[in-house]
Amino acid sequence: MKVGLPSSLPDLSLVIVNYRTCDLLLALLESIYANACGLRLECLVLDNASYDGSAQAVTARFPQVRFVQNAVNRYFSAAYTQGIQLAQSAYILVLNPDMEVRGATLQQLLGALQADPSIGAATTTMYHADGRLQRNGSRFATFGYLLLNYTFLGKLYRLLLPRAWQALQDWFWYADWDRRTARPIDVLPGSAIIARREVWQAAGYFDARLKMYFSDDYFSWRVQALGLQTLYLPSDGILHYEGASAKQVNARALSFYMRDLIVYTSLVHGKPAAALLALLLAPTWLVQRLKAR
Repeated sequence: MKVGLPSSLPDLSLVIVNYRTCDLLLALLESIYANACGLRLECLVLDNASYDGSAQAVTARFPQVRFVQNAVNRYFSAAYTQGIQLAQSAYILVLNPDMEVRGATLQQLLGALQADPSIGAATTTMYHADGRLQRNGSRFATFGYLLLNYTFLGKLYRLLLPRAWQALQDWFWYADWDRRTARPIDVLPGSAIIARREVWQAAGYFDARLKMYFSDDYFSWRVQALGLQTLYLPSDGILHYEGASAKQVNARALSFYMRDLIVYTSLVHGKPAAALLALLLAPTWLVQRLKAR
């Protein structure tokens, strides 16, 4: 596929991080190889200390997969970065384990990046389990949006100005856009991102300071800082059973989410903004903690 590369190198590397999602992982791998469309694929599975039989099941059914067993849970960002750094192809696609590839999606994404060097990174069409088109991809959150979306200020705003609140959400999620068409978007969802190896490297991979959340936001931010596009590219699509890995950590996911939100705010909007958000977020965080018990 790629002129100038040794024939032994894969056309595309796929990196998957697994945490106790054995059955979903097997279904994903089955869909990948069933829809390879003649591509030379390299699949790497980074297992975050699941110890649920995933290693035995994958190696028995898919011996061609590179299965890396981490002794401890390295969480989302560090484990994906680990896999990206091990990948051999010039093009690397990260996928969540709770997905199934459909049709010629892999071929379509790879072909788009090969044809246009201005594309820094991209995501693609996703569907819910019931077949509905998933609303993935968003704008970068301004500090004002973070305050309204995550603190009690947003509840007041929603109560007093419901139409303005809905307009804000429509703006953030590109509500007027038909996701069967291509367009530049700000934030690529970490559940499926494809980029060239050099772009992953130049953008710093997924920042490990963000354990589970917002590392895709920050990666997208840094790709655009390189002067490259972050695009939504329609394809035959990916079925996404959203949130399966996060559900495994239950109430801990909430703590990670709140922590990563503050870290992301500090990285993008500065430490004073992060401190203010943390202060205003405290009541919401406490209520959510009580609900999660």
